[in-house]
Amino acid sequence: MKNKKVQVVHLQMVKDDEIAYGSRKMDNPREAAELMKDFLGDVDRECLVVCGTDVKMKPVYIQTVAMGSVSCCPVSIPDIFKAAMLSNALNLLLFHNHLSGDVTPSRDDLLMTERVRQSGELLGIHLLDHIILGDRGEFYSLREDGRCFGQQEDSIKN
Repeated sequence: MKNKKVQVVHLQMVKDDEIAYGSRKMDNPREAAELMKDFLGDVDRECLVVCGTDVKMKPVYIQTVAMGSVSCCPVSIPDIFKAAMLSNALNLLLFHNHLSGDVTPSRDDLLMTERVRQSGELLGIHLLDHIILGDRGEFYSLREDGRCFGQQEDSIKN
């Protein structure tokens, strides 16, 4: 009988870079959006960025989770939570850009946000907001709107 083997592994986060966030508060959608605009710069495709925070809303990591095309950005739910679990993040903020400049969330944006929120609840990692970035500093906070965060969940399913 052949000896079967299993790999023994360890997981480790590797820091690529760091950016200063100054006195910005991640619990303020405007300041969070400004930080992500600095991080993303002038990208030429849609990107999904995740920022994990600790209990005091201090960012513990920022990660570009997905890069798409000029009109969409497919994302894997497990990919959103990998770094969060490795960094012991308590909360998540999602950010993605709309190259059109129109920050209105699509039906896919709403459905994905709801899936991430529900998945996070199972893991004990809270989705605080999903902010869509547009042109000239424009942004759209799904939390401020109430979508996916209790007030208007029925509007997502219709």
